[in-house]
Amino acid sequence: MTLNGSEISNSYSKYPLFVYKDITYFPMTFAGCRYLGLETKWDQTTGLEINKTNISYPLDEYQTSNLNSNQYIASIPEFKIMINGRTVDNNNAEFPLLIFQEITYFPLTWEYAVNEFEWDYRFDPIHGLVITSQNSSPKPLYLIDYIHSESDYGNFIIQGDYIYYAGNEGVVYQAPINDLASYTNIYQLPKDTYFPEHENKYVKPYFIHRDGEVILSYSASGTKGLTYEIAIKADGTAMNPVAVGPFIAPEVSEEGLLLYKTGNVYETETHRYMITSNTNVSNDSHKIYKLNKTTEEITLVSEKAAEAFKYRNEKLYFVSDDRRLYSISLTDDSVQLECNGPVSQEKYEVLGSSIYYFSDTDQRVYKSGENTPLNFGELGESLQWLGDFVIITFNTTLDNSYRSIVFDQNGVMAFILPRRMRLASADSNKMVYFDEYERSIFLVELK
Repeated sequence: MTLNGSEISNSYSKYPLFVYKDITYFPMTFAGCRYLGLETKWDQTTGLEINKTNISYPLDEYQTSNLNSNQYIASIPEFKIMINGRTVDNNNAEFPLLIFQEITYFPLTWEYAVNEFEWDYRFDPIHGLVITSQNSSPKPLYLIDYIHSESDYGNFIIQGDYIYYAGNEGVVYQAPINDLASYTNIYQLPKDTYFPEHENKYVKPYFIHRDGEVILSYSASGTKGLTYEIAIKADGTAMNPVAVGPFIAPEVSEEGLLLYKTGNVYETETHRYMITSNTNVSNDSHKIYKLNKTTEEITLVSEKAAEAFKYRNEKLYFVSDDRRLYSISLTDDSVQLECNGPVSQEKYEVLGSSIYYFSDTDQRVYKSGENTPLNFGELGESLQWLGDFVIITFNTTLDNSYRSIVFDQNGVMAFILPRRMRLASADSNKMVYFDEYERSIFLVELK
């Protein structure tokens, strides 16, 4: 039997597939359903609900040491059953849903498997039953020599068909995603002089995408030293380190404005946008100004106070002191209200035409234009922008809630996981993430 490309042993499974009236029956276990893109919800009053979603979950075979029998007794459930919002007339069904070992089983008929769940299923003489679901199924990546301990795990990034990651003893690796054994040592990081020599500590690497290349960076001497950047070519060649720090103190213009060159600054070919204040004015609010690189003229862009901004969709987005989200067009410097909020400072992301934000009043996560919080009203933990995707993680305590939701550029939930994605990297339709519960790295191809 094969589920989403993974071969499964039915002989020792705690919840084996079985045959009734020449039809194969599938167990609705928590992990098994979610692995195949189905969510289940049980309530003593409303009964069992089964819905097709973009949920995903690592495979759990529920294996035991006991060999299964050739024959078992199942029963017909007495509770109400709904599939995709429709009530099932189970008592009069030719192939009813059944109960075995307190788990509900449903028949792999065309009505359920194809019409309701949109699975591709067939019987293969070599592999037996083969089921492929439409959801994105995560698969583990067993990185060789990856930094992995109870208290520490290394950074990584994917680009194209390769993953770049932090190894032990300061080694940085490049490996083909589909052939991790063919890894290459591409860079040796220096020891971190912030720690005593005998502790054998190396600087921590960080990765970003920039101009089609992977950029590796690290800071020497803990957090107090210079930051170095190394461009890594597609063939794994690492260029020489370039110092890009530390922080450069701002100059002061004739008008008393602090002119920042680093930090929360955005550069175009002709202008530098920055948040600054006038030192000649007592308690002057921080606002967004722009500096003409040719004439050195400084212009106030917006009268609204701003502590930080983000560049998205060829605009600068910022939260003002009224806790509303605004944008500045880099074409004509016009200011537009984007979201009434109230938006927590910097806890928002913009992707396509959608805005996701933490409410400044209840710390729940909302999508602009919608009054109901995402994820059953759970508290938000983090927002991460990955180019074509946004990842939201939640402090989930409620039943049927999610730990992580990935939205695509169309505002669609491209991936749902009941576990926290602590680190993540995406390129095209591929996403690699660190599963905090499993303490392992997984690859998922978003559909």
